Amino acid sequence: MKNLSLTLGVSALAFVLAGADAQAYTWWKCGTTNVKWAANAVTLRASQVGFPSGNPYRTALGGVATRWSNTPSKMNYFIQYDEPGVAEGNGQSEVWWTAPPSISAPAYAKIWWNGSCQITEGDVVFNNTVSYTPYTTKSTLTPYGGAYRPFGTTAMHELGHVQGLGHTTTTYSIMGQDWDHIHANGSAATAYPGEDAVGGSVAVYGLDVANVQDLGVSQWRYTGSSGGYSTHSRTRLFTTGNVELTKVVGTAEPTYRVNKGQQVKLEMTYENMGKTSPLTVKVGYYLSTNDLISTADTFLGEGTVTLYRGVPDTTYNTYLWIPSYLTSGATYYLGAIIDYNSTLAEVYESNNATYLAIRIN
Repeated sequence: MKNLSLTLGVSALAFVLAGADAQAYTWWKCGTTNVKWAANAVTLRASQVGFPSGNPYRTALGGVATRWSNTPSKMNYFIQYDEPGVAEGNGQSEVWWTAPPSISAPAYAKIWWNGSCQITEGDVVFNNTVSYTPYTTKSTLTPYGGAYRPFGTTAMHELGHVQGLGHTTTTYSIMGQDWDHIHANGSAATAYPGEDAVGGSVAVYGLDVANVQDLGVSQWRYTGSSGGYSTHSRTRLFTTGNVELTKVVGTAEPTYRVNKGQQVKLEMTYENMGKTSPLTVKVGYYLSTNDLISTADTFLGEGTVTLYRGVPDTTYNTYLWIPSYLTSGATYYLGAIIDYNSTLAEVYESNNATYLAIRIN
């Protein structure tokens, strides 16, 4: 018997959240008990109209479900496609699109649970008037100056709600402002669940028996909160005196002015989204002529980070020397690659490198 339901959007916070002990994530509670799925799994039935065969949104939705399932949490998602009819409160967990006035937020999730605090239904609804894109082309996305909201980040946020996660206000998190909780390297920017949400899922559903490891480095950081959501901005570059360097005006992405031979401090956000916690690994730092960072670029040095699964670690204590032989007026990229010496087998390696742009004075 269903006795309670909640609707959770991505543009406003309508309910008071119960905070998890000593963690940034929040979880829905009934009394003092975590609301969760009894079987540690949910099958979402995707609308035949909204996610037909061959449609890129169908592919994107499946990718989000797979990414959530490939965390060290026991929680898993399955997608059943071509659902002919969808509705709230029908005992089935479904995903579909609708238009205003039925929806005002970009998307929302609605969950039901019974008297045993077990979730019995979770629906996700997307607003079909929002300028979404199912693709990961970085230049087209709003956090990188494009015109489209990344569908993947919003879907990742809503599937977090379906398992019981609430909104986060205190750290860099997909359960905060979702569109700029994103990983970029080269021309692609992709959605991922992130350390905060993974930590919450593991805390409630437990660790999977599989040895799932996943590290990441992000060019985004926590900056505060607004409207019940954590807010994020790009990581920065500082002088050795901790003064943020001047940026070039009019560039699509932040580009810092530096001198040849100057020593700078690089800020990045490092995440442990895997099973082992804590984990100590090396980070390699590189100089590249483009925004696709790899170990084939010019090596600048290495550092060591110890990461606990729970709260992302944003650091700006990495000292790097800008080579004196670089070309004045040219743009280069400072890159960070976590586990650059490949000591850890990870379920995802594509989120291990990112960059920050510089312009040589």
